Amino acid sequence: MKRYLCLLALWCAHASALPGTGSVDFTQAIVPLLDAQPALKQYVLCNVEIVSDPMGTRVGDVAMPHLGGAVMGPFSMWANLRGPSGPVKVILTINTTITFFDQAGHPITTGHLEPAVRWVETFANLEIDPPDADQPRTVPGGLKYHADPGTCAAKQ
Repeated sequence: MKRYLCLLALWCAHASALPGTGSVDFTQAIVPLLDAQPALKQYVLCNVEIVSDPMGTRVGDVAMPHLGGAVMGPFSMWANLRGPSGPVKVILTINTTITFFDQAGHPITTGHLEPAVRWVETFANLEIDPPDADQPRTVPGGLKYHADPGTCAAKQ
């Protein structure tokens, strides 16, 4: 009986996951994208608190068998902008430009992406949108990224 309850719990968890989305680590996936724009990177890292894991698009096995499960942009996340009267809740989106490559290392320029085995993602732009109605200022476990004020004060 315990086995069936465990299987049911796993099925429920899988069924409730958002299809086609996946999360990434802010420091490992987003910060390197911002390297292309040093001033914007400093602004984001010193003036924005990241509340939720960045969510991107999860690639399906049918569309791209060699990249199935990979997560790529655009990446959206709940965030707080530091303001004079306290944090301001927003949704921060990092848009990217993606180039797909085949096994020979050639960029794929057609819409047929099935032979893609690798991709290169670069920063395109940043969007700041109004928050979701139920968006919290923080989540259990704390913020995903919070700048060290001492470090940022020295850079400005």
